[in-house]
Amino acid sequence: MEDSPLLMKYRDYLFSRQLSVGTIDNNISIIERELFAKIVKIEITKFEYRKILSDMRNRLSKNTMYTYVNIIKRFYNFLIDFKLFNGENLFLSAFVKVSASKSMDVLYEKEVLDIYKIFEVGNKTTGYQEFLFDFLYSTGVRLAEIINLNIYDFDFENRVITVIGKGNKERIVIYNELLENTMLSYLKARQAVMKFHRKSHSYFLIDFNTGDRLKSAKVYNEIVRVGNIVHRRIHPHMLRHSFATHLLENGCDLRYIQELLGHSSVSTTQIYTKVQLKQKQNTILKFHPRK
Repeated sequence: MEDSPLLMKYRDYLFSRQLSVGTIDNNISIIERELFAKIVKIEITKFEYRKILSDMRNRLSKNTMYTYVNIIKRFYNFLIDFKLFNGENLFLSAFVKVSASKSMDVLYEKEVLDIYKIFEVGNKTTGYQEFLFDFLYSTGVRLAEIINLNIYDFDFENRVITVIGKGNKERIVIYNELLENTMLSYLKARQAVMKFHRKSHSYFLIDFNTGDRLKSAKVYNEIVRVGNIVHRRIHPHMLRHSFATHLLENGCDLRYIQELLGHSSVSTTQIYTKVQLKQKQNTILKFHPRK
């Protein structure tokens, strides 16, 4: 559905507003996953509209749902404004209550270690799922950023990646030796798949079934499947939050975390100090005998 004429026109419109490639890809991916994958035609019934919202409520946090609904709402506004759709934008009436103070869900370090132990057993997850999980948790990159990575963005000798983040800002991300080992295995598989499908592009992540660039929805779904194995709701951005929180808990300087995440202001990064405190409170409530 990504090749839909309406989505292609909307992509061009977002480009005209000078949004970053990552932001545009994320918007298109959400519309494709949360709307187009569930409807037959763009003019939806009230029943379909309520079903879409109900499905979101069952899967997503309130803040994520709020973001997704607004993205779909803006998409319909675009269609109506440019005379591409003469129906009603039902999403204008959607009301999603969000928390007054933004909270974020992260994994405990023990939860992450338990997931890596499952990977070692190797009979519940695929190698690609393990690689994607390891890459996102080890680097803290955003979903849109990993999708847009090219082979030439890597300095394999120094284990460094040049990442283009929000607002087309460039930053350096460093990865560890353990990730390097799984990455080398992935790159060998990537080369074989590209050769088999006779593809020649530089995108880092590829779909092993086609050799084409991997879609963000595919990455998202693979991480969700890892979470399903451990009965935990996990998504790519949660691994980014966990990456930052665990660095902070282990004594990393906040300003260095800011650089690694690509935040323009340290005040944005400071939210992880609140997450760290909340995690400690939850740990005490969970394990202390006098709760």
